[in-house]
Amino acid sequence: MAKQIRETSRSKTTRSPYPVVIIVCEGEKTEPVYFNHFKKMNRNKPLHIEIVKDASGKSYTALIKKAAEAKKDYVDKTDVTEWDVWCVSDVDVDYNTPDSQSARNIQLKKYANDAKSNNFKIALSNPCFELWFLLHFECSTGNIRDYPAVKKILSKYLPDYQKNNDVYGQLSDKMETAMLNAKKLKDYHKEHGKTDYMDVSVNPYTNVWELVESLCN
Repeated sequence: MAKQIRETSRSKTTRSPYPVVIIVCEGEKTEPVYFNHFKKMNRNKPLHIEIVKDASGKSYTALIKKAAEAKKDYVDKTDVTEWDVWCVSDVDVDYNTPDSQSARNIQLKKYANDAKSNNFKIALSNPCFELWFLLHFECSTGNIRDYPAVKKILSKYLPDYQKNNDVYGQLSDKMETAMLNAKKLKDYHKEHGKTDYMDVSVNPYTNVWELVESLCN
């Protein structure tokens, strides 16, 4: 069984011979519940997964701060040499607020720069994380406005879906399909001249597949 990193003391150095993947989730339940299954799957593999919930409020700045704190606890205070920190977040634009799209784009650019300066990776979903769930069943390049719109389509396949539901068991055998569909979306946007994916206009889009693929390999 892989040796687990234990946060017994903030001043105590712990050791692990294995690479560490820290997943910092903007959501407090949906994303942590989903990724916890990968933590269980990797329990006997040479990889340690730490899942961190961001309870400080929905802002990219807060998420980066939480990620930096997690890195300090699980990497900087240990002898770990191989690590990845992933920030899992949504675009989630409030279209009822004037200039919300341009404001969000400014925030996204800063978010990308902050992540890059810390060597963190971003798993972004536009409009929301549930798009990743939807891609297990279908792929459409049409704009999907927000979470209610995603949920409406997703309900065709998961009729009782609600946020925070544990749907991993209903999705796991379709993961390869989801990855292929997510790559198709990326290629679609690229073909239409959109290569900066940290932009409100790149919708629908998610690169959660990159994080999932790294956990499965």
